[in-house]
Amino acid sequence: MTAYERYLTRLQELQGELLAEGPAIQQAAGILAECMGTGGLVHVFGSGHSHMMAEEVFYRAGSLMAFNALLDINLTSFGTLRAGEVERTEGYAKIILNSFRVAAGEVVIVVSNSGINPVPIDLAIEAKKLGATTIAMTSAAAYANATSRHSSGRKLAEVCDLTIDSHVPEGDAILEFEGLSSKVAASSTALGATLLNMLIAETVQVMLDRGYRVPALVSMNVPGGDEHNRALIDEYAPRLRMLRG
Repeated sequence: MTAYERYLTRLQELQGELLAEGPAIQQAAGILAECMGTGGLVHVFGSGHSHMMAEEVFYRAGSLMAFNALLDINLTSFGTLRAGEVERTEGYAKIILNSFRVAAGEVVIVVSNSGINPVPIDLAIEAKKLGATTIAMTSAAAYANATSRHSSGRKLAEVCDLTIDSHVPEGDAILEFEGLSSKVAASSTALGATLLNMLIAETVQVMLDRGYRVPALVSMNVPGGDEHNRALIDEYAPRLRMLRG
């Protein structure tokens, strides 16, 4: 078997494990459906490479306009500060939340594979103070022996209202090679995106079952796409900082 075949086989195995999160996904979908269906936003945050999970659901074909990305460039590889050091800085999450509009009754999804760094933990704590429901996407089992870097000693799963296990293996990479001590080929982006789209699918089903309008975005490259999306942009953009221009 080639290396790329081994990687895909292992990744598919891990994606199959996500079916075990069915009950948590259904519970989360009910929360998201009620929030979006009654006019609220669902905010998604991730730092480091996990910031791509916020981008995965924000203003893109196949997603919902009611998703808001809590993005901070200094928590990515493109910022002017060292993202790893910023992620370990307590108090920084308040600055992020002060830059966005998170209202009581809305939902904040916090993505962190390890769930041990201060910024994701702080963001969940501060979002709850604002009256938001918090959902963690984290790999609890893989990092069960890791020590929290937050002063409270708690991990992300311990401060959120609901946790969905991403099943990302410890260390993220999943492929071993003879003669190489380190694993390569990461899994967290693929698993996180899969899990979020599973959640979108279930949320849409719940919204339809409850009679809510579904603010689904379509590709701007299909006939009528621009017109379809423009109505949603006009409605939601005033509350979406990344689209206010």
